[in-house]
Amino acid sequence: MNSTQSFHKQIDAARLPEGQVAWVAALVSRVMERLGRLSADERALFTQLCRLIARSGSPVTSHHLVDLKLHPDRIRDLMADLDRYKLVWFDDDLRAVLRCPPLSVLHTPHQVKAFGWERSYASSLIEAPVTLIVFGPNVWLTVQTTCPHSGELLKFRVMLTDSERLRLDAPGDADQWRVWLPVPAAPLADAYDWLHENRLRIGLFHSQEDLDAYRRHEGGDPGIVYTLEQAVYLSQWLLYAYRRALGQ
Repeated sequence: MNSTQSFHKQIDAARLPEGQVAWVAALVSRVMERLGRLSADERALFTQLCRLIARSGSPVTSHHLVDLKLHPDRIRDLMADLDRYKLVWFDDDLRAVLRCPPLSVLHTPHQVKAFGWERSYASSLIEAPVTLIVFGPNVWLTVQTTCPHSGELLKFRVMLTDSERLRLDAPGDADQWRVWLPVPAAPLADAYDWLHENRLRIGLFHSQEDLDAYRRHEGGDPGIVYTLEQAVYLSQWLLYAYRRALGQ
């Protein structure tokens, strides 16, 4: 049994939009496989990059990574490797990492804040709860984003419990919020490639009406509508994949 089939059996179809289990299983499986192929040095570098971006929100160069006790040239080579794997965004001109999903140095609409940490940017909405790989369990993480159509500020909180479940705390009108995932109609060869290409297109809308108006304006590409609870359930599985692959 491959990892996709294994996840397919574990994911609760009732907590996702109809027909989404296979796609979610493929996405989670590909994330785990991509991270699971990392060498020990690559894994250590990836983990440290996440922590540094969460702590400072600044581009990370080899000079910030002396704690790894690796030669700067070796660190730069490892950064280039992670960029080639589509696990970081390494800027050749700056010689620095600008994005290490689930976190980003570049400003996105999705901000995350945990007690005792500076406010940071998440690479995508569904990866915002995944930043708990840095902030830890039993910590309330505030996620703040903006509706792409109305511009309204939307905020909710999530916590990773000891049972590895995400606990959601959202305003009373959050059951009307809608998450848009521009999932293509045709099957994907690699669901991780989809995430890599579409992070900034995933949005949280204040209402179905806001989403409909936005899609009419943007051209109505194929995709899937999630509720906030369904999107957080997807994030829970992504967080599971990150934690397992990185040995947490």
